[in-house]
Amino acid sequence: MTLRSTLAVHAARLIAFALCALLASPASFALDPPPYPDAPDKEALVDYQKALTTWGNQVATTEDAFWKQTCEGFYKSTKALLDLDSLTPEERVEYNAQFAGVLANYATQEAQEGSFGAKFDELRYQTGVALRRWKLDQDEETSKIALSYATTLFNVRLNAALELANENRENAFVELVGDAITFALSFPDFGETAYKIVIKIRTFAPELGEEALDALCEAFEASENPKLVKPIQQTLGVRRYVRLPGSEPYFEAIQFDGDDSAKKFDWNDFQDKVVLIEVWATWCGPCRKEIPRLKEAYERYHDAGFEIVGYSIDQDLDALKKFMADEKIPWLMTSQKRSIEAGYKGLYDYYSINGVPEMILVGKDRNVIMTDCRGCKLANELQKLFPDVEPLGWDPATDFSARVGAPGK
Repeated sequence: MTLRSTLAVHAARLIAFALCALLASPASFALDPPPYPDAPDKEALVDYQKALTTWGNQVATTEDAFWKQTCEGFYKSTKALLDLDSLTPEERVEYNAQFAGVLANYATQEAQEGSFGAKFDELRYQTGVALRRWKLDQDEETSKIALSYATTLFNVRLNAALELANENRENAFVELVGDAITFALSFPDFGETAYKIVIKIRTFAPELGEEALDALCEAFEASENPKLVKPIQQTLGVRRYVRLPGSEPYFEAIQFDGDDSAKKFDWNDFQDKVVLIEVWATWCGPCRKEIPRLKEAYERYHDAGFEIVGYSIDQDLDALKKFMADEKIPWLMTSQKRSIEAGYKGLYDYYSINGVPEMILVGKDRNVIMTDCRGCKLANELQKLFPDVEPLGWDPATDFSARVGAPGK
């Protein structure tokens, strides 16, 4: 783990903190912090930060306590590192990201105590400095540094907004969306972050989130900046996905049965059938957990008119072939890899699906009944659609809710 990630993501350290609390002797809590180096060259500062991390783990049993014990040391030493002329471009990117994380932790603490203060102002100042350097140089190093500060700054604001009461939260969301879109138009590398902020806001304020998605898409399209193409595509995909229920799904795919055939999936083969489109992958643990239940549903309802169509996003087709044979998958399988090679749009990206498994239930009229139709949601819908068939009777306590994103998402 790098020092940057130590500061930016403390959650991964909670287990270590707990173990240190159990193993530490009473004497260890009396240890003094490591002395700040007299000659702050790079090697001495890096060694100091390592010693500070070790000491912090000894004296702190929680994430918050670790931060309070070590914040001043990391702030001072990281600032000193950034003043050195001997840093490589990679080190300069890393230590700027580390410093952004330090300032973010300070600013978050300030917000928790009532309002933003000096360290938040410093984070904004450093963001401005980084952007001015980027505008002058326009190279990869300055772009990464500017993106690091900007992303940190907006995430601090987002997290602070989430802590507000409902009546104040929406106003903060509106201001944040406007600033994020405007910022991305002047600094296109921020476009992906702006998109993610809007998606996060949509989770907490769906109606506002939909308006924000529209605004982001319109602004990015009008800019015609090629760096904003991907966020636009993601935004359009999310809008398509949200509007799927009640409409006919886009589903063009090549069937996969383990050989080199290129037979296209044909909806006409599923006339008057209820179809569950299962978007999945063999490397996805939650997907594999769903297979036994899907087999049970298929066996119970197949004769009544229920079908499953798998849509695998696997790149390793040999692994897919083996899994299908080992598990004796009884339903039709299609392959995104083969489909894209045939010139079709990938379903996963077309709808900006953010994780697998995703299950889309399609009615006999070929319109989508429900998205994310998993576990007891599926069992309940099948019971409604096929009232003459004995229901599955699945226990809600056994539902699986974990999802994983596709590689590179």
